[in-house]
Order: sequence, then C-alpha cells, then structure tokens
Amino acid sequence: MSEWTAWDVIEDALTKTRRLLFEPFDLGMWVKLAIILFFIGAGGSNCGYNSSGGNFGDSEGFKCFDDNEFDEAVKELVSEVPAFMRQIRYLIALAALLILLAIVLFSYISCAMEFVFVESVVNNTVTIGTYIRNNLGNALQLFVLRWILGITFLIAIILSLLPALSSLFKEDFSIVFFGSLFMFFTVIVIGIVIFALVGSFINLAIPVMLYENVSITGALARVVGTAARSIPQVLIYWVLRILLSIVVGIVATIIAIIVGLLAVLIMAVIGIAVYLILSLLGICFSGVTIIVLLVPGIIIAMLVLVFLITLATVPCPVFMKYHALLFLQGWYADIVPFQDAGAGPDVAVDVVAGMVENGD
Repeated sequence: MSEWTAWDVIEDALTKTRRLLFEPFDLGMWVKLAIILFFIGAGGSNCGYNSSGGNFGDSEGFKCFDDNEFDEAVKELVSEVPAFMRQIRYLIALAALLILLAIVLFSYISCAMEFVFVESVVNNTVTIGTYIRNNLGNALQLFVLRWILGITFLIAIILSLLPALSSLFKEDFSIVFFGSLFMFFTVIVIGIVIFALVGSFINLAIPVMLYENVSITGALARVVGTAARSIPQVLIYWVLRILLSIVVGIVATIIAIIVGLLAVLIMAVIGIAVYLILSLLGICFSGVTIIVLLVPGIIIAMLVLVFLITLATVPCPVFMKYHALLFLQGWYADIVPFQDAGAGPDVAVDVVAGMVENGD
C-alpha cells in the first residue's frame, strides 16, 4: 500500500463496481441507476421554397425590389414589430416563466438525485422514492447553495462586461472596451476553476451530510478543514480524479458512439417501416403534418438516445462515485456504511458463526 489514499482505493472501487453491477447482473438496477444519472446530468432549421419555374432577375417568376421599395418594405415590417410584440407579450412572459420553473424543478430533482445516488451505491439497493423522501431537506440545502454560487458567478460576469457594453453603445472602442473583455475572460477562467474546486468539496461533503447528519455548510467546513491539514492528499486526489475522468471519459465516449449508432440505426429503420406501412394503408400526410409529427418525434428520439447511452455507461459514474466515497472513508473518516455487494452464502455463514461465537 502507498501513502496516497486516492491511489490505494482505485482497486477497491473497481471491485465494488463489479460486484454491484455484474455479480449478479440486474437490469432493473441498471435502469434505476440510469434514471438517477439522467436527472443528475439534467437544464436552426433549413427552409426552402418551391419556385414555379422562375429565373433570377427581372423575369415573371422572380421580381426584384428596387432600393426604394425594399426600404419601404423594411420600414413597414419594423413598424409592425412593436404591435406584434404587444399582442404576444403575455405568451412570451408565460413561456419564460414556465421555462424558469422547469429549470428550477429539474435543478432541485438533480440535487435530490445526488443523495439518492450515494445511498444507492452504499446500500447496493436502489429505491428512488424512499431515498428522495429521506433527503428532501438535504436536497434543498444543496439546491440553495448551487443557485447562490451560480447567481454570484452570473453577477460577476455581468459586472465584468458592463464597461464593454457601455463602450459599445457609445461606439468607443478604447482601452476600456478591450480591458473589459480581458476582465470577462479572466472571470470566466477563474470561475471555472473555483467551480471545479467547490464542486469537488461538495461531492465529498454530500456523504458527510448523510452519515454525520450535518448541514451542507457544516459538512463543507469539516471537509475543507480536513483538506487544510492534509493538502498533499487532496492535491493527489485532484490529479488522480482528472486522470481517471479522462480515462473513464474515453471509455464512456467509445461506448456512447457504439450505442448511439446502433440506436439511431434501429430508430431509423422503425421510422421508415412505420411510414411505409401507413403509406400502404393509404394514410397520407401533408408537409405541415409531417413537420408537426416529426418535431416531437425527434425530441422523443433524442431523449431515448440519451437515456440509452446513460444506461450503457452506468459503470463509469458508479466507479467514480465509489472512488470518491472510498477516498473519503480513508482520508476523512470511516463514516460510509458500505453494504457488501454480491455477498453470497459464505458471507452469511461467516456472519452467523461470528454471532454464535460471541454468544449473540
């Protein structure tokens, strides 16, 4: 064994992943884990026209505007925009509100699924409903923290861009404009680094919240305090996590490409078969109807494709989660109550024998 906890637990993480997902293989568990991961991960068209045989130029089929006619047409169109916007402003506001509510809802569900994922791999059983009910408060704390961080980052971006926007409206491309752009890119880079570091600590703080029954701020304080006392361990952990993420990402990408190609091929064959069957039955669709049916069909197909890829790559995030939990157990405290996956009769016999020996 080496002195680096993050390195030592790699083999154990692989073993636990294998036992959970393959010993035995349980498709139902894979599907439930894929649903969890799906929510954790979850928040132009080309148009043409038919010409009746016209040619370019001043012919009967295509007639060009002169400059005055074009200017008048543009002015008329622009003048009608405010009235049109006033007519649909309530629809725009309602659509924006619904989109915002959907984002907030899925963000909260994603936070809840973070805790569900931890409990699932620790207990080796996936009961999504029960785990969500047990972690509604924890999910709310994580949700609030993430939104505070996100809004703070957004405010920093807006403030860095204000001088550039002011110069742009004044058409003054001075050093202030370029300085503001430089500040904008600096804020983006620093924000990404800070988010990565904070996200790493939050990832470790979630199990502390669960198994030490503390708030998100209390869990973060404990994890950061331990990190301050063992900086080399944390640095090695971060380096290894980056390397493991690259390797796991390559494996997941290969699996995703294979599954994606197969899924697209199957769905294309099904779509063509359905179209041919309907055509043989004499059911015809107009161009508008095809578009109306095609758009939701594409959306559903994309969601199915994403879910299938998530299902096929379940072992990748499971391994990464086990690695983080095992690191936390060896580095911070032995607080994670792992249940042995794939424990057979021999293990049960050993447990009973130990109880008899101790007189229980």
